[in-house]
Amino acid sequence: MPTPPQEIRRIDEANVGRLGLISIQERIPESYTSWSVDFEVDGRPARLSCDAVPKYGGVPHGLDGDIATALVDLYVETGCPEDGVLLTTAYQILKRAGLDDSGRYYQNLRQTLYQLRTATYSASESWRDHRRRSWTTVTFNYIEALEFTSPDDELGLSRSSVLKIRLAESIVRSIRAQYTKPLDLEFLTSLDRPLTRALYRLLDARRYPPEDPRLPLPSYTVNLISWAEACKIVDLRSNKIRATLKGAHEELLERGYLASVEYEGRGQKQLITYTFAGVGGQEVQPVPVTPLIGELLDYRVSLAVARRLLAEYGEEHVTARLEKFRRLVANGYRVRSSSALLVDVIRDQEGKYPDMPGETEPRVPTPAGRGLRAACPDAGTARGCRNPGRAGGRDPEDRAVPAA
Repeated sequence: MPTPPQEIRRIDEANVGRLGLISIQERIPESYTSWSVDFEVDGRPARLSCDAVPKYGGVPHGLDGDIATALVDLYVETGCPEDGVLLTTAYQILKRAGLDDSGRYYQNLRQTLYQLRTATYSASESWRDHRRRSWTTVTFNYIEALEFTSPDDELGLSRSSVLKIRLAESIVRSIRAQYTKPLDLEFLTSLDRPLTRALYRLLDARRYPPEDPRLPLPSYTVNLISWAEACKIVDLRSNKIRATLKGAHEELLERGYLASVEYEGRGQKQLITYTFAGVGGQEVQPVPVTPLIGELLDYRVSLAVARRLLAEYGEEHVTARLEKFRRLVANGYRVRSSSALLVDVIRDQEGKYPDMPGETEPRVPTPAGRGLRAACPDAGTARGCRNPGRAGGRDPEDRAVPAA
């Protein structure tokens, strides 16, 4: 059963979920390398488009959505650093996405990362600027820079591969402005099919109003063709759309997320209404901010991350690690990002951070292999990587890579 919205502690960026950047289809034709959808936002024309590189498998689709969701969740967990950089491992990404730790999935992960790095999205008057309370136009790649290590004599990813990923500035800015919605990651990763997981992500985002994504709606009604376009379904014949969605509908009904799925009308004028189970339109009320959470917020740790740290480690542990963090800073520990360092100190299980001044500054070892290198698909071309000269890890305080 899904977690009630008011009890969910994880978050997702609201624009990404609502727009459905990644096709829900598990398989796509080789020719499906771009799409464009026209719609209205607040009565004004809007457009969303994607242009992908054919050699990387066409537009992002299927399992790519699981990986994209995992990247955002890991970024939030590290404290939402301002530069949008996430240092993690291939194993950690697969585990967070709920995928198997096998050779085939490491190959799939590499392909997905290249797709998210090279596919270009354009959202015209359809990207919500939460700070300005307005709609704007943005163009971006989901991943703006990508570097990773490989085992000796190989070019792919393995369990020990370390990745340095910089997320799109538009996504990072939106998360840091707290334009987010609840994400039941445990329920999401428990769903069987990639198509069901993708439909759940999109549908769950649509149940929250874009102007204020805190109020889950009891139902959602949409034109069938418009819904297929939002799902990025290739065949827009009404009977094919219903057939594509059938399996996902059945699983979401069986798992208690949906109370009903109803069709009304015929042909292109059909409407589909989703009624959500156990939701009465009650606003998701935030958990009260305790003094300890307030102290974490003072160091620019996001509210969602602060609550999660308290839930995972308990008040006593977090309080002790907060004091340790303060001693480190007072003793001259070099700090680039206070929030990222504080989160890493709280999560540290390896004794990376000494208490006494004068001890060697801790370093996270780089796995044996080729070394962290630019993994931009355009390396060696005129375009090159967007972030040259930054190979190698960030400082220890800017990363939080739990042991696999």
